[in-house]
This record gives sequence, C-alpha cells and structure tokens, in this order.
Amino acid sequence: MSAHQDRVGQWSMALVVTALLAAVASACGADVNDDVAGGRGGAIFGANCASCHGAALEGSDLGPSLLDPMYASDQMSDDRFRSAIRNGVEQTRWEFGPMPAMGGLGDAQLDELLEFVRASQEAGTTVTMP
Repeated sequence: MSAHQDRVGQWSMALVVTALLAAVASACGADVNDDVAGGRGGAIFGANCASCHGAALEGSDLGPSLLDPMYASDQMSDDRFRSAIRNGVEQTRWEFGPMPAMGGLGDAQLDELLEFVRASQEAGTTVTMP
C-alpha cells in the first residue's frame, strides 16, 4: 500500500469515527421526545410526580388526576401550580392528604414540568413520556 493510500485510509477511518461519535453524542444528549411538548418535563414528572399522580396523570390512591378540569390552565394558573409544587398543599378538596413540597426542582425544571402537564391536559391524556 502506498503512503497516499495509507493516508486516504486513515482519513476515511477518521471520518467514520467522527461521524459515529457525533451520532452517539447526539443520541446521548437528545431527549426522545424533544419534538413533543414537555419531553424533558415528562421525565421530571415521572421521577417526581407519577408515584402519586399516576404515570399518565390519571391519579392514584395517593393523589388526584391532573387531568381533572380543576387543574386546567383556566382554573389553576401556572403560578399557583408552581407554588403548589414548591410549597406543598394542605388537603382541601380530595381525601389524599396534603401534597408535600417538591423544593428540589429549579425554575427551568418547573417550566419543563408545567409544559408537560399543560400539553397532557390539552391532549386529554399524557403526552408520550421518555
């Protein structure tokens, strides 16, 4: 093999490796639901809220359905929603007991979570979760 062919082979291999690394990096950083409203919010919901409010926001024995009309944006403002998540809520309407505060979520996470919940409410069901 000539030096030129060897260099071409090395460049070809470098291009293949670079393309492969770019694809892997893109896949690692990409949320499978980036094109669906609330893709990351769905993961945040799953990790922090689904155990009480159900994986599809349908509610459970521990918490109400967030698809209930009382939680719709025309009934509960985004600010009230954020406050409930950050500060918790005393038992008022439901028999589930008080909702604990979820103080560990930052503003960006709350925005993504709320985007997911609102998109699910508008769809009448949960949007695809990661």
